[in-house]
Amino acid sequence: MSDTLNDHNSVMLLIEPESGAIVDANDAAARFYGYSLPQLRSLRIQDINTLGADEVGAERRRAKAEKRNYFIFPHRLANGDLRTVEVYSAPVRDKQGRTLLLSIIYDITGKAVAERELSAYRMRLEELVTRRTSEAMEAQSRLRFWMTLGLALQTVLIVALFIAVIRRHTAVKEVAHEALTRRRAEEKLAQANADLQRFAEIAAHHLQEPTRRLMVFSQRLAKILGKNSDDNVAFSLTTIEEQASHMHALVRDVQIYLAAGSPLGPISVVDPARIIESIRNDQSARFDKAQVEIDIHPLPMVQMDQPRLRYLLTALLENCLQHGHADRPLRIRVSAQTRDHRVILSVADNGPGIAPEYRNRVLEVFEHLTAPGDSRQGTGLGLAVVRRIVESCDGHIVIGDSPLGGALITIDLPGEVH
Repeated sequence: MSDTLNDHNSVMLLIEPESGAIVDANDAAARFYGYSLPQLRSLRIQDINTLGADEVGAERRRAKAEKRNYFIFPHRLANGDLRTVEVYSAPVRDKQGRTLLLSIIYDITGKAVAERELSAYRMRLEELVTRRTSEAMEAQSRLRFWMTLGLALQTVLIVALFIAVIRRHTAVKEVAHEALTRRRAEEKLAQANADLQRFAEIAAHHLQEPTRRLMVFSQRLAKILGKNSDDNVAFSLTTIEEQASHMHALVRDVQIYLAAGSPLGPISVVDPARIIESIRNDQSARFDKAQVEIDIHPLPMVQMDQPRLRYLLTALLENCLQHGHADRPLRIRVSAQTRDHRVILSVADNGPGIAPEYRNRVLEVFEHLTAPGDSRQGTGLGLAVVRRIVESCDGHIVIGDSPLGGALITIDLPGEVH
């Protein structure tokens, strides 16, 4: 059972329902809670969940009333820190025939961060309005003072009054403009946070769990049937495995897309040519099968985090491999030049190319082009990931015609700063 649990990156515990004893756990659980696996197996779930029996029952009733298929509990880590988690549990049987609870745990401690930020943002806005209002009242007070000096200073007072009124009017307009700007920013931030949260929930809860179930149960079914299955059963198993593999790739690309908007490591000087060579070595079987001839021109250094640069280059090469002609070797040419401290990098191939009317569309999420009769299935997120990474680096992506006869994808990235 440990091997099965360790096939997944999610935190997983196998619990004896009567006593609460932790029968088994995966490496992700050990990393999350800070205990070693032997230590976890010696604990009970009551040692981690800080709620009492009555409080656990109350949470179960709330979950039922809210029609949730998960529970929300506070869990204590080995170092004493508390984490708010969502717990998804389902009964499973082990090799001895015992009924155990398989619990999948997701850390949701950070979900409230955006709301706290919005609250602090509104507080700063209120302080700004109060300060500007105070300034306006002080200006008005000064105006009253000068108006009491008498007729002898009437001309001076008129000029001072005019200046004070203009300043007051400007201050009020600035306060109103800043209030409107910040209110719109709050609305956009709230909408963006809601969209991102919904997208993350779809990826985490609606794609990961079906993928896991499909892969686990197709493997179990294949082992049970062995070589005794007929053609229909074999076709069904093949279909299940193909769909599970596609969903796994979809979940992976969704996670990459969500993470692509900000650095995933320290910003440093990175050699794109070395990363391309590493990708080619990691996928040597695919490159050999497609008879890839890759020509890498001298490439300047790029100033960004290495994980996202690798995601970007992998997606560009994957796009070439995915859409190469089956009846001739695939040719790929990678070249670059430096312009105004930016690296203009181009990837060209001899594939079928991309028609002008589809060049903006393929940069959107879940959009991909498939030639008639082509059974190869992508996730529709590869070039969307590229665009998200490039735009987060203040760059642009352009698709054109390749001198090799296929597609030419050009991006600009931050260059090395001397």
